[in-house]
Amino acid sequence: MNPLFSLTPSERGPMINTWEQDIGGPLEICLEITGLDPAVQLNDQVSKAQPVASDPAGKRPDVHSSISGTVIDIKKDHITIREEGTRVAPPVDFPATDPRTMLENLRRNGIDTRNMKQGCTLIVNAVPHEAGMDGHRILIEEFNDIMTVGLNYLKKAISPKACSLAIPKGMDWTIQGCTGHEIKPVYPNSLPELITKAITGEELPSAVCVIDAATLYRIGRTIQGRQPVTLVIVKIGNTPFLTPVGTPVGVLLKVAGFRPGEHDRVILGGPLTGRAIYNLKQGVTPETQGIVVLRSPSGPTLKDNPCVGCGECVIRCPARLMPNMISRHAEFGLYENCLSYNIASCFECGLCAYWCKAQRPILQYIRLAKKELAAQPIIEDLREQ
Repeated sequence: MNPLFSLTPSERGPMINTWEQDIGGPLEICLEITGLDPAVQLNDQVSKAQPVASDPAGKRPDVHSSISGTVIDIKKDHITIREEGTRVAPPVDFPATDPRTMLENLRRNGIDTRNMKQGCTLIVNAVPHEAGMDGHRILIEEFNDIMTVGLNYLKKAISPKACSLAIPKGMDWTIQGCTGHEIKPVYPNSLPELITKAITGEELPSAVCVIDAATLYRIGRTIQGRQPVTLVIVKIGNTPFLTPVGTPVGVLLKVAGFRPGEHDRVILGGPLTGRAIYNLKQGVTPETQGIVVLRSPSGPTLKDNPCVGCGECVIRCPARLMPNMISRHAEFGLYENCLSYNIASCFECGLCAYWCKAQRPILQYIRLAKKELAAQPIIEDLREQ
């Protein structure tokens, strides 16, 4: 099997705490706040777990500082904080009142609750998102009690009809209160849409909520610790790092012993669905599970080549779409034409670009079209992605 598609968890290595490493000076975190309003100003002193940005629409989760320090830069998309002192924000209460308040409390503490629906079938996805991104193993094996706390809170908040746990075939992971379902550990079986189909037998049912196992852990840790989670497990190579949210990618690569070359690409996430960063000062997000360095000679270079019409992307597409036609229209700014090809059904697995004989950036074109369409009042479901 191509190792790029294997989702079998690897043997666990020792976890490295970045704050115990010598990084040559105080840590400067870079928090992503795209689309959010800053809640701090330049030179403000902030505490660990203090909110620093929020969504004016009240839908996306608040962003919190993962360190105590001083705000040294505020941009449209990022807030930079230099570590200083040991201040910690006061603990937060999570009263079990009405469901809407319980979900709102989670959102204010950094948990994305937009996909959580009352009376849904709750699926906890513990299958590695991509090859090598298997931090779920650490969470389930070492912090099972915390994940149970998170599950019990969700049960009170959304009253799910059933709770399922998706695990890679051959693993004996369990979470109390969840029914286990083994999934063949081959990409793209790990994606929420395919997990849903495997467990429910239905495609895109409206009454299903899929959350990542790391999200369930963060909910449990937030409830138990009475503060937003400020640490994230990020895997680089075979080594997991426990690091503050917003830690610059360059710092983690340095500690891991990686030295990206001039034309190498550094990816937040996996090579198929991740995001290439434009600066090594960019920080990891709460959702970041891995960092991949693609050496310049090791993979094909995407180019704006014309589509050769081979149909390979159509054959490989698990959603049975026509990525070739979607990318052609997106390439020339004809975004509304992409609606005719059901672009909203694309779950961005990246297989189209991987198999493309012309090495076209198909996934990037699709993401561009979705972004442009979401800014227009014509396709509501794209706005929620």
